[in-house]
Amino acid sequence: MVAVRRRPRRKLIGVLVVIVLLVPAGLLAAKSLYGTMTGTVVDPETAAQSPVSPSPSLNPNDPFDGTPAAKYLPADQGIVVPTAVKAGVWSAKEVGTVLTKTKEVLLAARTDPKVLGGDPTSYVEALAPNVREQVKEAIVSGTDTLGYVTNLGAGYTLGAPIRGVGSLAVTTGSLKQLIVRADVVWVYPLAGPLPEESTGAGVRLVVLHTVESYEWFPSKGFADEDQGARPGEGERAVFNADCPKYLKGALALPATPVQDPVEGNEAVFVATTPLTSFPTGC
Repeated sequence: MVAVRRRPRRKLIGVLVVIVLLVPAGLLAAKSLYGTMTGTVVDPETAAQSPVSPSPSLNPNDPFDGTPAAKYLPADQGIVVPTAVKAGVWSAKEVGTVLTKTKEVLLAARTDPKVLGGDPTSYVEALAPNVREQVKEAIVSGTDTLGYVTNLGAGYTLGAPIRGVGSLAVTTGSLKQLIVRADVVWVYPLAGPLPEESTGAGVRLVVLHTVESYEWFPSKGFADEDQGARPGEGERAVFNADCPKYLKGALALPATPVQDPVEGNEAVFVATTPLTSFPTGC
């Protein structure tokens, strides 16, 4: 099975050379998405929009109750940043700065209210100048929206703060760049359309697991326009989401009824779970 990948970006201006970062064509063609527990889906706008009938044992005011995410922290606290150490030409202090900035980029991409509502400006402006237009086009056109940022489907809002768990790791590349790999499980509690028959723990949670990298190039040998976060390879998997909406770049709850979606699928909340192990449905 192949998880969805975003396209790495970009042309480096550099001082002596022009470099294009590429991935195998097979990765660019990979469009198999992993997601919902429902086999068939319909337009959620035709589904009932009444509240979920809570189980007697669940807190109706806590969408995380009865799921592993009940113990998770808000996303900004749940992402573990490692202790910075010297890496290649980068000092420990510089590595620390890059780690902090990468986390800020991730949070802008996946939790910023304006980005969730369809305005990617805060995310795009945090990137290196010479990749901004290319990334913005991919987001706005819908060709790879969720590869970069999270958008909520029409009619959906957050029912509670987003929770998350994950970590960052640093390596160096052949061009002396820092490569920060982020492996994060984002748990979105959504308020909005849901079939009346849908019941059970986690019925209003969409779980998005992203594994993505950002590259940072040293100032020496590269133009000013190359400075800043540059999206690299990435892949993702989703659980308990509406497939048609997901395929168009937005998160929404399943349009067909689901019962106890978390039962037997607790592993999707764990960052070490391989993306190819997610239940297939999209």
